[in-house]
Amino acid sequence: MQDLQKSDGDEIVFHITKNAQQYEPNITLENTPNDKPVQNPIRFEDIKLVSSVQVTGDGHSQSVRIICSGCKTKVNTVITRKAGLQTYIAGLLLIFCSFGFICVSCIPCFMDDCKDVQHSCPNCNQCLGKTQFNILD
Repeated sequence: MQDLQKSDGDEIVFHITKNAQQYEPNITLENTPNDKPVQNPIRFEDIKLVSSVQVTGDGHSQSVRIICSGCKTKVNTVITRKAGLQTYIAGLLLIFCSFGFICVSCIPCFMDDCKDVQHSCPNCNQCLGKTQFNILD
């Protein structure tokens, strides 16, 4: 356990300490002469380890923890939001739905939820993924 804490596996240590009740041994009562509880040993299959490090930033609209493919360090991505094709299509749909009232067409350009999200590394500025705004979501 000490080697795990010295390594960069802080997500695993955090998961185990946060979910310690899952790793408590199972205590069952068996038909023994004294009716004492018997502790079943923890099997390797019962342990579930979860890592919070993502492979890419694709599909995420918030910053994610990732290992950068450029500089090979564990970083939280920097996100930039830009208007994309679907943002402009949403603006055109708003013009048609508002009977030509052109002022509403710029609303998607000001809303962060209607923009594409690009993830990049704060150290080397390499693009680590992109999430496009989809009108049908």
